[in-house]
Amino acid sequence: LIFSAKSDLLKHEKGAMALGSSLGPMAAIKAAWGEIRQNLFQFCLIIFIVLMVGGSATFETFPMPWIAAQSQCRSVVKSGPATPIMQGDGTTLVPTTWIKTVEGCTEKATVYWFVDEKFTITTANIVFFGIAKAICNFITGVVADALGRKWVIVIGWILALPMPFMVLFANGWWSVALSNLFLGIQQALVWSATIFMMIDYVGREHSGTAVGINETAGYTSQAICKVIAAAILDPLNPRDSNYWVLLGIIICNIIIAIFILKESRGLAKKEEDVITHKDSKFVFNTKLVWPSGRSSNIAVAQTAFVYTSFINKSLMALCFAGLMINFLSGFALSLFVKWMNRGGDGALWEKLDVKTVGNVSLCYGIFKGVLQFVCGFAGDRLGRKWVIVTGLLTCVLALVLIAGVGTTLADPTDGFFAGASILGIGTAIMYSTALAGVCDHSDPTWRSSALGAYRFWRDMGYAIGALITAAIADDIGIPWSVGISAILTALSALCMALFYEEVLPTDDIYNERTALPATSAKELALIEDGKASTSSAPTGTDFVAHAQPQMPMPPQFPPHPFQHGGMVPPYAPSPNIPPYAPSMPPPATQFMNGGYAMPR
Repeated sequence: LIFSAKSDLLKHEKGAMALGSSLGPMAAIKAAWGEIRQNLFQFCLIIFIVLMVGGSATFETFPMPWIAAQSQCRSVVKSGPATPIMQGDGTTLVPTTWIKTVEGCTEKATVYWFVDEKFTITTANIVFFGIAKAICNFITGVVADALGRKWVIVIGWILALPMPFMVLFANGWWSVALSNLFLGIQQALVWSATIFMMIDYVGREHSGTAVGINETAGYTSQAICKVIAAAILDPLNPRDSNYWVLLGIIICNIIIAIFILKESRGLAKKEEDVITHKDSKFVFNTKLVWPSGRSSNIAVAQTAFVYTSFINKSLMALCFAGLMINFLSGFALSLFVKWMNRGGDGALWEKLDVKTVGNVSLCYGIFKGVLQFVCGFAGDRLGRKWVIVTGLLTCVLALVLIAGVGTTLADPTDGFFAGASILGIGTAIMYSTALAGVCDHSDPTWRSSALGAYRFWRDMGYAIGALITAAIADDIGIPWSVGISAILTALSALCMALFYEEVLPTDDIYNERTALPATSAKELALIEDGKASTSSAPTGTDFVAHAQPQMPMPPQFPPHPFQHGGMVPPYAPSPNIPPYAPSMPPPATQFMNGGYAMPR
């Protein structure tokens, strides 16, 4: 990593398409299938694991609004008899809040009742989930680059084991809420690693398609399992059947991940070998050179996080868009469900039954799930920016509809169905494409770290969304909370439109990748162990990147094209220009004999 005194930015051609746009739809499907077919069984196995990941999240979270519920026998009344109460010391108390008690009433369900239900407390499970998932997403990216993908998945399922027991044998709401910390860890480790593996199998030019398949499987599973969870949920004992199903899913997947799943990290190395034309390494430290000449070694993980979060404008816009989309997911999973389960303000409409709430949630989840493959594929062909902007604005429309029907209609059920469906459609449009956009702006050997940084900010949206929407709902009401969410989402769409730049397609790199022979499991193992080389560079040639301070370049050569704000991201040793900036003049290479050459 080099910091330069200059601030030369990598220029992308305005309006350019994405990396996979050089192929027509049918040719692209053929090419993606050709990549998948080389490791078909493992790819299908990953899809199965993703299905189980989505299902485990639903069986853990769906019963939560019934576990933490408003008391049926006691409630807070803000207006009551204002008779002053005289104290013996001469002071007078004027009551402003009363507890209304229903005579002869007994609580029926074996759950945790709240007399004064504060949304910031009863949605705490989503906050815990979001924080844990966000932090572990970043850790997962680092560990997956360093140690591989398979064992990240194994560890993720093992760490999920305490989750059902913490709910089944809890003696208070906070024990139940804290179980979602383990859900966040499991979702981050397992789901993130499956995304990395699918991208390894198909390559960056089909990354939107790969992520679309992955997210379609996971979120469709979530949606379908919501119907199952609602069907087996006993409102009088919501801590029972769902969590035994969850335990079975966890044990089954631990066995599969240990004994059947294979490592895919070698494919990422192979992909970068083709890009760099030499035998690449997974580099774990980079060099920071200050204008004074002083240098420091920095971990690639730190560099990737800073670069993704605060330096590359396109990646920063993606992080904000991702945060807002899961901000809305936090609303859909918690506050929206509680609103339907509680009823309208001022008794405008009665609370909806369990089956109806489950079906509304299904509308959100099923569209969010089944459309992601189509939308991810479209993002590969059409580019990332306007697909993502369209998705965000569609979500804004959904929020306006939900707030409108919830505050004006005596029966908002149909409006909630429509709003949830549109919210799911908007989420699906941008979800996979945003992840693919991160792949466009990163290299294979640190791609997982960049995706981990993006997913950190995206899934922090669960916690931020649940906290902010719940706090606003407690203060001024749920409809205002929905309206403010819509404004913030529109702002993220504006930032995406202004700051994101498309990455140019690179036909030469694409052709070289697709020309590669199939990589067997044995060859992947050799690549992982460093015993096989996939390099296409001529042997016996030593290269030195021109950005190294001890090798100053002649002034006629342009600065390195990767200097976003003067910062060169971590990249395996290579003298070649990164494939996603072909419009830039290529950097020169200095050979050990003192000569310079322009790479192909």
